[in-house]
Amino acid sequence: MTQNATPVDETIEFDREIAQLEQTLADLKHRHADTQLAAREQVVLTRQRNELNQKGSKHPEVKQELQMIRSRLDELELTLESRLLNEWKLMWEPFWQAVRFGGLGIAIGWFIASWGR
Repeated sequence: MTQNATPVDETIEFDREIAQLEQTLADLKHRHADTQLAAREQVVLTRQRNELNQKGSKHPEVKQELQMIRSRLDELELTLESRLLNEWKLMWEPFWQAVRFGGLGIAIGWFIASWGR
């Protein structure tokens, strides 16, 4: 015995999908804000590093500060690159799914066409 979905079930499912979309959008906004903050911090630290390099790194305090800035810049670069790669992967995933399944469909179609002759 098959049961058809009732309007109440459809409404609940629709509300659940809307909630998932809202959560996904909130996560995306949070990642975007984090990325913008990291990019701004990277610019500020690069300026500080350049200023310290111009002063000269003869003093131990300056050397230590330069090392901390370099370390933080490396962390920020890694963070920004990993976010970029994740977003790149998410952007291209539907394309590769279409290529894969479209290609599979064409191959099956050719097989069926040649088999039916």
